[in-house]
Amino acid sequence: MILVIGNHAGVPGFAGGYVGVDMFFVVSGYVITQLLLREAPKGVRLGLADFYSRRVRRIVPAATATLVATLAVGALLLGPNLNPDLPGDIRWASLFAGNFRLVVTGSNYFVPGVYPSLITQFWSLGVEEQFYLCFPLVVFLIARFLPADRRLRVLSITLAAAIALSAWWSAHISAGQPTLAYYSPFTRFWELGLGCLLATLTAGRLTRTVRSERLAVGAGVLLLAIALLTLNSRSVYPGSKAWLPCASAALLLWAGAGGARTPVTHLLSTGPLGYIGDISYSLYLAHYAWLEIPRQLSHPLRGPGWVLLAIAGTAVTAVASYHLLENPIRRSRRLAADRVAILLVLFVCVAASWTASLIVS
Repeated sequence: MILVIGNHAGVPGFAGGYVGVDMFFVVSGYVITQLLLREAPKGVRLGLADFYSRRVRRIVPAATATLVATLAVGALLLGPNLNPDLPGDIRWASLFAGNFRLVVTGSNYFVPGVYPSLITQFWSLGVEEQFYLCFPLVVFLIARFLPADRRLRVLSITLAAAIALSAWWSAHISAGQPTLAYYSPFTRFWELGLGCLLATLTAGRLTRTVRSERLAVGAGVLLLAIALLTLNSRSVYPGSKAWLPCASAALLLWAGAGGARTPVTHLLSTGPLGYIGDISYSLYLAHYAWLEIPRQLSHPLRGPGWVLLAIAGTAVTAVASYHLLENPIRRSRRLAADRVAILLVLFVCVAASWTASLIVS
C-alpha cells in the first residue's frame, strides 16, 4: 500500500509503485485460499454462503462510504470541474465492475493532461471480486467430489493451467491494447491465482531451513527493487513485467510462512507495519480522492506541502474507517448469524451509491 500511495502522490523513486497492486493480488489469493481450504469440509452451499457473507461485511460498507463521500466532496469542491462521467463510474464501482467501466471509457492512470476518475482505484476491487465469484466454487466443488488425497493435486493443476493461460493473454495484448490489458480481469487473474497456487502447494508442508528462507527473501527483495527501478508510466504493463512484483510477493510469502525468522520477515511483522497492513484496505480506498481532488480544482493545489497534507488526511480517514466502520460491521455477531440482514446491507449499500450518483447527475 505504501508503494501505491507513493506512486499516486508522485514521490520520487515511486514511479513503479503501481506494482503494489500486483503484490496485493498475490497476497489476497494466498490468504483467501488458506481460508477456503480450511472451510472446504463445510460443503458447497454452506461454504459459499459463509464466504460471501464475510466478503460483504468486510468489503462493501467501507467501499460504499468511500464512493458516496468522494462524490459528495468532489461535487462540493470541484463544482463545474467535476467529471460528468463520475456518477456513472460510481454506479459501476458499486457493483464491483469499475474496471470494465474504465475499459469502456478508455480511462488510464497514465494519460498526460487527462484527469482520471476520482474512483479509479476501484478497478482492482472489481478484478478481485470477479475472481472470487469463480474461484471459491472451484475449491468447494473439488472438495465435494474428490477424495481428500487428490484435492490439492487437482486444485494445483487447475490453478497452474489458469495461471499459464491468463499470463500468456496478458503478455499477448499488453503492448497493443494497454488500457484493456491493465484493467481486464483476464490479464490479472493469474496474479491472484499465483497466490492461490502458493497456498495450495504449501498447505501442511511448512518445513524449510532458515537459509532457504533468507535466500527467498533476498531474491524477493531484489525482484521488487528491479521493478521499482525499471518500471514507470511508459512501461508496457502488466505483460511479462508483472512477474517481477508477483514473484517477489510469492517469495516473501513463502519465506514468512514459517514465522519471522529473517530480518525482513521480522521487520514486516513489527507493530507499526502490522498496523499499516491492518488498515491497508482503508488506506487504499481513501488515498486517491485525497490526492486527486486538489489537483482537479480550478486552481490546483500542488507541491510537497499539499501532498503531505493529503497523505495525513488519508491516514486519519483510514484509521477512522477501520475502527468506526469496518471493524464494528465485520465483527458483528448479529450480522454473522443473519444472512438476510447481510443481504439487506448489500442492497442498502448499492442503493446508497446509486441514489447519490443520480442526485449529482
